[in-house]
Amino acid sequence: MITLNSFFLVLCAALFHALWNSLVKSNDKKAYIVFLISLAHFIFGIILVLFSQTPSLGAWPYLIMSTVVHIFYLYFLYQSYKWGDLSFVYPLMRGVAPLLVTLGAFLFIGELPLGNGLIGIIFICGGLITLSLFNLFNSLSYKALNFALLAGFCIASYSLLDGIGAREGNSPLGYIGWLFILEGICGMIIFWRIAKATDYSLDRNTFLYGSLGGSLSCLAYAIIISVKVYTPLGIVSSLRETSVIFGSMIGLIMFRERPWHLRIIAAIAVTVGLMFIAFS
Repeated sequence: MITLNSFFLVLCAALFHALWNSLVKSNDKKAYIVFLISLAHFIFGIILVLFSQTPSLGAWPYLIMSTVVHIFYLYFLYQSYKWGDLSFVYPLMRGVAPLLVTLGAFLFIGELPLGNGLIGIIFICGGLITLSLFNLFNSLSYKALNFALLAGFCIASYSLLDGIGAREGNSPLGYIGWLFILEGICGMIIFWRIAKATDYSLDRNTFLYGSLGGSLSCLAYAIIISVKVYTPLGIVSSLRETSVIFGSMIGLIMFRERPWHLRIIAAIAVTVGLMFIAFS
């Protein structure tokens, strides 16, 4: 159901995703960081469009809907990290997505992983949600909870839209390029206005953080959409969300977030899930 190359590519994308999320969380000037990530998406999108075929007409409704959902996702992400810790927000919003994607893929395109693939998805989601619920009950933030759940719904929505859209468009790189361009334009406009309304200004370190975060974000999502073309969406989504384990380790080491015991349990559950998917 998934090739070995695709398996490791998605794990690399998961690591890149955790790294750029940690860059957003670690910087006080979050609106500028998201603005720079949107700028990077726009630049990478132009490059991809110049060297790829234009997606077919059937992909454009998915592109437009995905662009709208991505903008809401970036806003909810920004608000989540404004009100909550990385170890609480990140597992929750990423943990609910694979279950929603698997359900959506079954309802809309009749695609349902069976056997080891489905068992792996359940283990991964269980580990991620358990980790987040523990953080919820021990450091409750209703604003962080609400925004994280909304972000998780957006993740599931654009994962479905982009998985189907890339297949319909017959040009994964072209689809990614136009998605980055549309999303980048909207994101730059919105988050530049949010950033200018704060008391902060754009400095060199923030520019470097945002540029690095944007590059990692582009690379991670380009890998994911490419793999979605020939791999069941539920499996790709579950593998991608192993970024939560990378994010938890970053929170544990860099941000000194505690406790560490449950992170180990969650890591074991996710590892078991990965093994089931790898042999599916």
